[in-house]
Amino acid sequence: MIIGINMIALPAQSGGGPFRYFQMLLKKIAEYELIDVSFIIYKQKQISIEYLAVPSSLNVEYVDVPNLGFGIRRILFEQTLFYLYLKPLDVLYSYCTSMPLLARCKKVFTLHDVYYLTTKERYGFLQRTYLTWMTKLYCKLCDTVLTVSEFSYNEIRKYLKVPEDRLFITYNFIDNNTTDPKRPDKLEDVNGRKIDMDKPYFFYVGDLQPGKNIKGMVDGFVKYANTRSDIQLIIAGKSSSYGQEMSHYISNFDNVFYLGYLSRNDVNWLLKNCSGTVLLSFCEGFGIPPLEGFGYGKPALTSNMASLPEVVGRAGVKINPYKIDEIAFGFKTLEEQYLEYVQNIPEQLAKFSPIKSAESFMDALRINYKPYSCMNM
Repeated sequence: MIIGINMIALPAQSGGGPFRYFQMLLKKIAEYELIDVSFIIYKQKQISIEYLAVPSSLNVEYVDVPNLGFGIRRILFEQTLFYLYLKPLDVLYSYCTSMPLLARCKKVFTLHDVYYLTTKERYGFLQRTYLTWMTKLYCKLCDTVLTVSEFSYNEIRKYLKVPEDRLFITYNFIDNNTTDPKRPDKLEDVNGRKIDMDKPYFFYVGDLQPGKNIKGMVDGFVKYANTRSDIQLIIAGKSSSYGQEMSHYISNFDNVFYLGYLSRNDVNWLLKNCSGTVLLSFCEGFGIPPLEGFGYGKPALTSNMASLPEVVGRAGVKINPYKIDEIAFGFKTLEEQYLEYVQNIPEQLAKFSPIKSAESFMDALRINYKPYSCMNM
């Protein structure tokens, strides 16, 4: 069985949540004995094999396509010249909404969310219209659609009418073998301000875009902490035009720092040592940073919308992201009732089993494998 993995939507070595999700899936799949299975990974040529970090135990061939960047050029290439690079495949999978729709094989992709249909914070009218039309086309022409949470499953059924027999959940998860990251030599924000790594802090990691409610998070923290010098809010992730605006706004506060895009080691170190993760999005298909924090025993402050209550359960504080007073109270509650939320983390983590996610993914692609229990006897 030959499985193609379409990763040409990744334009730079700074992948976000969907890329991280698929990296973890491959790592877990590599722990199984796959029977007569090989992979062909299609990527833009500037993306190194080292960055993809595909486990060496998997039988993988890499095919480079030109440097396409991000946007219309990649989309046009995918539906035209990409066919010249495609080899005979049994299945072609994409970790996001990116697929040569006329490929002559079983086509599977992961649709993480549909919040461009339900919120207006991130996309303008024309972009929402385009994404809606394209997503409906992908759902119609692909054989199987995967998604990452019960919330997203219900939203896809409601707005895109994907039949139940073609839509499956493969939950996001974290590796149970959480890494022990190395302490960075130093950390600085984008304006050159040094971070006191021994001072308590709350931590946000993710893209800086309007749907993530960065300004609301900062305003709520500042309202709670005011000018306190004993607590910080540290923000890390990919920037954008909105991110540049937020970076300038953040520079007005002595206890809020934006560090830009960080290495995985530095992100893990910040997760391990924070007072709690923060994710106050208006909409999330899943929201993996709270789970990553749970892996290090850290509770979360999240919005009470979309998939986040499903993800966080009783291991975090959930508030209305539109109300600054509630956000401020959420920081206060998390700080004062820290141990109460920490004790609920194991129960919440157990709901997102790496084994179940990996096996549901392989079943959807019809991969023949020996069950995990057999591999560990």
